[in-house]
Amino acid sequence: MLFIGLDLTDPFAKRKRFCTRAVLDSRLRLVLDEWEYQENGTGIIPSTVKPPFVLAIDGPQGLAGAPDSKMRICERALGAAGKSPYEFPIMGRPFAGFVIGSVKLFEQLSHNRKFNLLGMQGNPQTINLIEVYPGAAWPLLAGHQHLPKKTSLQGRADRYEILLKLGVRFLPDFSLQTLPTHDHLDAALAAYIGYLFTNERVDYKGVAPFEDMIKSVLREGFIIQPTEEGFLTERPFS
Repeated sequence: MLFIGLDLTDPFAKRKRFCTRAVLDSRLRLVLDEWEYQENGTGIIPSTVKPPFVLAIDGPQGLAGAPDSKMRICERALGAAGKSPYEFPIMGRPFAGFVIGSVKLFEQLSHNRKFNLLGMQGNPQTINLIEVYPGAAWPLLAGHQHLPKKTSLQGRADRYEILLKLGVRFLPDFSLQTLPTHDHLDAALAAYIGYLFTNERVDYKGVAPFEDMIKSVLREGFIIQPTEEGFLTERPFS
């Protein structure tokens, strides 16, 4: 079993960036690479990865479920920075391109036979697509709400140390002098949450997704968070 974490970027930004991707194996060895955003998900799973796998995406899977809602239930519960209203946000507003690109990607993946999104109809044993939010998971893993800003040197060092203590091993190794970027770290944590999901050490925030056939989008959906006991180990569960 392999666990793929994807840190999405805004595909509509003037200066487009590749999405950071992390591939974690069951022994918690992790390799980083990049994926160029494609709305239909082409190439989102590395060619070297064969089923079974879990894809954990740091990005919203759907829009809000009620016409008067400005965000999804899961986003409100976790204080998400990017919020998904009932209609696509107006381009130019904060996180608008990110939200639009992510929701459209999830809608495409939900119709791809390779993927089974958590909460949609299908065999629960074959669920391999989940949404995660590292922004809320980092403080939980740290045990406090006062982590330095993730883009700062200290913020990156603290997050790197958290992953090392959990047993994650970056290949090739980084050091405190050559730290991973905040995108690397978020993608790595996304993959690790996918690992916890398979080992049933997670909580579900939100409500099950459903398809809006008129708008051709998904609405609401779960964000997966580690449980408090889910990360109190430095050894793989399996």
